[in-house]
Amino acid sequence: MSGNTEAPTVLAFTLYFVVVLIIGVWAYRKNSEMSDFAIGGRRLGTFVTAVSAKASDSSQWVFLGLPGAFYVSGMSNIWMILGLTLGFYLSWRLLAARLRDYSARCYDWRRGQGTESVTVPGFFANRFHSELLRSVSALIVIIFYVIYLGSAFLATGMIFNQVFGVSTTVGVIVGALVVMVYSSLGGFLASSYTDVLQGCLMFGSLAIISVAAVVHAGGPGAIVEAVQAENPSIGSAFAEVSLVDGEWLTESSFTVVAAVSGLAWAFGYFGLPHILARFMGMRSSKSAKNGARLGVFLSLTLLGFAAIIGFSAIAIFGGDLDGPENAYMELVSGLLPTWIAGVFLAGVVAAVMSTADSQLVVASTTLTEDFYRAFINKEASDRSLVWLSRAAVGLSTVIGVAIALQGGTILDLVGYAWAGFGAAFGPVLLAALYSRRTTWFGALCGMVGGGLTVVVYRQIDTIGLYELVPGFLVGVLALWLGNTLGPRPGDAMQRSFDQLSQNSPVTIGSSPSATTTSS
Repeated sequence: MSGNTEAPTVLAFTLYFVVVLIIGVWAYRKNSEMSDFAIGGRRLGTFVTAVSAKASDSSQWVFLGLPGAFYVSGMSNIWMILGLTLGFYLSWRLLAARLRDYSARCYDWRRGQGTESVTVPGFFANRFHSELLRSVSALIVIIFYVIYLGSAFLATGMIFNQVFGVSTTVGVIVGALVVMVYSSLGGFLASSYTDVLQGCLMFGSLAIISVAAVVHAGGPGAIVEAVQAENPSIGSAFAEVSLVDGEWLTESSFTVVAAVSGLAWAFGYFGLPHILARFMGMRSSKSAKNGARLGVFLSLTLLGFAAIIGFSAIAIFGGDLDGPENAYMELVSGLLPTWIAGVFLAGVVAAVMSTADSQLVVASTTLTEDFYRAFINKEASDRSLVWLSRAAVGLSTVIGVAIALQGGTILDLVGYAWAGFGAAFGPVLLAALYSRRTTWFGALCGMVGGGLTVVVYRQIDTIGLYELVPGFLVGVLALWLGNTLGPRPGDAMQRSFDQLSQNSPVTIGSSPSATTTSS
């Protein structure tokens, strides 16, 4: 497929870029306040929220990384699909409604009145009455998002290299510039509505290429026979298989580590800021119920299509595929006519951009809201903050491009960032929404303990256990220890939580006690 610059392919890509830029300009006119840029003014309906949330998390790794994983190691990756589906469902059931309402009415402990939180660090600061917690959580967001952005821009470079024959470096830069422009113009609103377009394109392209691949391989039975002929262990969820020099080798007959690691991906959803921002931006908390149902359907189908593509690639290419993460693109080039191949390859770009735009908006609003306004200019106007956020999008893009140019695999970079967010924010967010007794000190210990464990364990792991497992466990333990050994929660914080839980206006006028704050 490399260097396929025929007119239909170029036209499909050009049309797609034009459409997303138009959406960015349209959303630009609706961004007058910081809430508009950060969470769309809380105007998203159920369908837009669910589809954009799924599109923004089912990024380049669903087209490239996950089919590649199934191609290399087979059915053992089914645990990841189960974990991701369960996590997406539980995040809707446990987090969506409460986070939407609590973030809209959280108590501003500095001014003694109710306020609106438009970022995850801002919510933590207002919920636990701590500016230190705001700065630490904002730093975590920036660190792990630049890694996540690196995976997105790396995927863009691979796609442009395959389609147009340009270098991966040029592809990284061009794709990053497009995302940067429409994200900086339209902010969260542009990100959400382009994600709906991108989500539909992703779903359609994955579905059609899956059917085409199965038909070309001779049907499901033929695929099963081909896989069994290569190595029967490929079809086992409990076998550890690897591809070495074009041959699949069975490394073990049963691996608990692989199953636990795959299921652990569920915990990442409890801490992904670009998913949590979708929940905060919902028009109503009532959207959570139907959003959960739609989300499960989208998760099972999208991830299932990725698995079918991986197995079909085994049947069609054997062990001769040039790069496991090229399975989707090679099937598109080999099975579809040129006039439609461009649309399907644009679907991959859609997957990349649907995540990158969300991450850029969250990272930029974190820099602006949780660093600049919180510590430099507390009286900054909404208009100036919106423009600073646009500048921060550019800065975040530059850093993400630098990470992408360092190389690596897409799924590995995504998994690292996923683990970091899940371990650092997951336990703390659950406690923030459900626990009256959680303190700022406990939350701080949970964030730092979980996040650092992910970084450290990744360097010392010898058994292949996903770093999110020890990270989340340490985060929970550190949270409990911090709550037990640290200062008790102040009366003002407990009363504000009670009012949030009772869905009543938060109008506490007393100042927090010294034991309540960290600054």
